[in-house]
Amino acid sequence: MKQTVALLTWVILHAAVSYAAIEHPELMVPHAAQPPKLDGRSDDACWQIPPPITEFRRVDVARRLPTQRTEAWITCDEDALYIAAKCYEDRMEQVQSVETGVDGSVWKDDCLEVFLMPGQPFYYHLAANLLGTRYDARHDTQAPPQSQEPGQWDGDWAVASHRGKGYWNMEIAIPFACLELGTRRLAEPFRFNIGREQRRLTEFSCWPAAGFHKFDEFAVLKDLRLDSERYGLSLGDIVMGEGVPGPNRFAARVAEEPVANATADIRVRVRRLPHGVAQVHGGRYSSSLGGELALDYSITLTGGWVEVVVEALDNQQRTRASLCDVFRVPSAVEAALNLPLLYVSDGCVRLSGRVAISAALLPKVKLRGAVISGGKRGRELSIPVVKDSGAFSASIPIANLKPGSHLLETRLTAAGLTAEPVVNGFTFRVIVGPME
Repeated sequence: MKQTVALLTWVILHAAVSYAAIEHPELMVPHAAQPPKLDGRSDDACWQIPPPITEFRRVDVARRLPTQRTEAWITCDEDALYIAAKCYEDRMEQVQSVETGVDGSVWKDDCLEVFLMPGQPFYYHLAANLLGTRYDARHDTQAPPQSQEPGQWDGDWAVASHRGKGYWNMEIAIPFACLELGTRRLAEPFRFNIGREQRRLTEFSCWPAAGFHKFDEFAVLKDLRLDSERYGLSLGDIVMGEGVPGPNRFAARVAEEPVANATADIRVRVRRLPHGVAQVHGGRYSSSLGGELALDYSITLTGGWVEVVVEALDNQQRTRASLCDVFRVPSAVEAALNLPLLYVSDGCVRLSGRVAISAALLPKVKLRGAVISGGKRGRELSIPVVKDSGAFSASIPIANLKPGSHLLETRLTAAGLTAEPVVNGFTFRVIVGPME
């Protein structure tokens, strides 16, 4: 047992020494007087200053030159890191862009991938295709290789692309505030890798590492000049909310705070994906080491995907730290018919499910149901809802319905949810049974 422990200790120490001994390429990052417009065209003045990164190599043993050339640029200001790439392509009509889902599998398309490691123990993987579909994840560099699955992480970053003649462009803006920096990580090197997936020839290339996820070969970005007081704030024990319609609550503990007696604002932005208008909630906070930051906010949308971004702002309204989460918000009423095909003799249509809204609103819920047939609405009946779980089960009479298709409609109202009732419809069919 002692020999095993000794061997394991040697392996860990040897790995640490080997990692430290690797000579990482260094990349000076020029500061932009004006940030890029982020339209995918890469014609802004800030892209004319840095020399392009041209030494992309294939991800294979020989590290061969790719057949499709790539050039990349990187610049920054005090708020964000900006990356641009020009991806040459002989057959632009075959450039693949299909994936549209939230955190979609963009690597199945032609895409650009960026890897950032602003200090241990994490590096961040951000990728996008030409439709603007984004994928992001956080990887633990200290996890055993067999368990290095990407961790759940969403960042508040932006991307734009452009198709040209014989090439496609992409621009990416990554705010420093979304990278969970904190005082300790700010003292470590900021490392970088960039890769391209070319799907027509299944050709993967990157710079400078020999592979996309080889974090021990990432380049070191120099001269970023990050403000240690601004980005030294670090949060832990984070709860972003329930992700359900109605009241939600953000809460976090201050893990690192370099500014004494700091006071500023928390801002929560809630928007429906992909192109919804953000609803903004805000409040004042005092940031002290070990203290709690908390803010109540509401999700008024029902059904679909919602992005929630929480920002901690300083007295100059600059973002010090930002947190992002993407929720699949359930429909306010999630239910199904027990049987969508009924005999006339069954006498009623049965619906069961749950009211999927904030627990705080359940005691105020009113759920009613009625059958609509031939454009006429039947008598509306109250449907009891269990106040602590939102579960319900209802039987609506259909004795007078003729054979054919009909609709069971539910209407949900709850103080603090929406001004108008939330309406759902469930189609069923009535037929004459063999014994009728």
